[in-house]
Amino acid sequence: MNEPRDASVFETDDESPPTLTTGQVWRSLGAVIASAFAASLTFSICMPLLVLILERRETETWLIGLNTAAAPAGLLIFTILMPRIVGRLGTMRALYLGFILMILSIVLLPVFDNIWAWFPLRFMMGIGIAIHWVVSETWINTLVDNRIRGRVMGIYVTAMSGGYLAGLPILLFVGSDGPEPFFIIAATLAVGVMPLVLARDLAPGIRAHEGFGVIAAIRRAPATMMAALTDGFVFGALFAFFLIYVQRQGYDESNALILLIVMSVGNVVLQYPVGMIADRFDRRLLLIIFALLMTVGTALFPFALGKPLLLWPLLFFWGGIMGGMYTCGLALVGQRFKREELAAANATFIFVYEFGHLIGPPIAGVAILLWDPHGLIVLAVSGGLIFAVLATIRHLSQGGKDSA
Repeated sequence: MNEPRDASVFETDDESPPTLTTGQVWRSLGAVIASAFAASLTFSICMPLLVLILERRETETWLIGLNTAAAPAGLLIFTILMPRIVGRLGTMRALYLGFILMILSIVLLPVFDNIWAWFPLRFMMGIGIAIHWVVSETWINTLVDNRIRGRVMGIYVTAMSGGYLAGLPILLFVGSDGPEPFFIIAATLAVGVMPLVLARDLAPGIRAHEGFGVIAAIRRAPATMMAALTDGFVFGALFAFFLIYVQRQGYDESNALILLIVMSVGNVVLQYPVGMIADRFDRRLLLIIFALLMTVGTALFPFALGKPLLLWPLLFFWGGIMGGMYTCGLALVGQRFKREELAAANATFIFVYEFGHLIGPPIAGVAILLWDPHGLIVLAVSGGLIFAVLATIRHLSQGGKDSA
């Protein structure tokens, strides 16, 4: 953790701090992880909130899925541009811009209360999230060494998952009517900027590595990037339509939200243990194991409904495993790429994850039309199983070496 820093990672402007002490490194990491909690709250309330509103208005599922995909679309398009944009603006100015875009889009959603107006607003929200996401993960991967990378990434994903978890009770108690949930999100985001302001002198400057981009990153670690694609696809589809699926299986809105909260608790609680495991075992094999467990959990879910003693533990571990794929994959990014390549590698990891998140909801909406509502389960099971098979074939063909 206290190893010398590679100067090529940092900008040559006044933003680049001198070599940090161990205490300063942890302060720096704490600030960006705290801000990740606030940023994840955006999706935590917004996605199910808007889905519930649109479902109540009897909007077609394909249109709900398309509208849900607007934020991932903005994130997807701008993620690849982030290393260069951040290199121009500087780390802190880019992060401030990201928060401004997120807050502005959230505040305007209840003002322009129309599904067609929500498309550009959610797209703008995605741009803000893209900035924060790429910078945060590059920031963290830059400062930690491989010995504890999994645990630090576990803490980071725990914070992100905690944002999702914190948002769901707010939605449960506040409800989906009126502008209050939107303003709660905006206020939380505003508070989330403060840790970054206080740690602005400890922020690493980030610059793009010339000649190293998306294609090079995918070629270097294809299984890792495919894991991100699969996790984004399955998570995006399930999270977008989980409440609708459960409600169509006979649950009311409040009980459906409680089930989603149980899943989110598993996502929060299990990420640090996942990080500990990822620091001790082959992270490439763990990705395959997690994909298989996610597939089994998804397949069992319809049969567990109505059986609380089985359903709640299943949801708990199911949520943890889906988050665990991201934690393990993110640790692999830091392991496989040089420091000067991290900005592009992290951007690529987020790009493929969000591409999966982008196509997941619309395809899930069509799947539900074809088999209402179980098409969602078939789609998610298929995604996890395909990755597990392909990753296993690659791992065996490479003899277990450099197969990620």
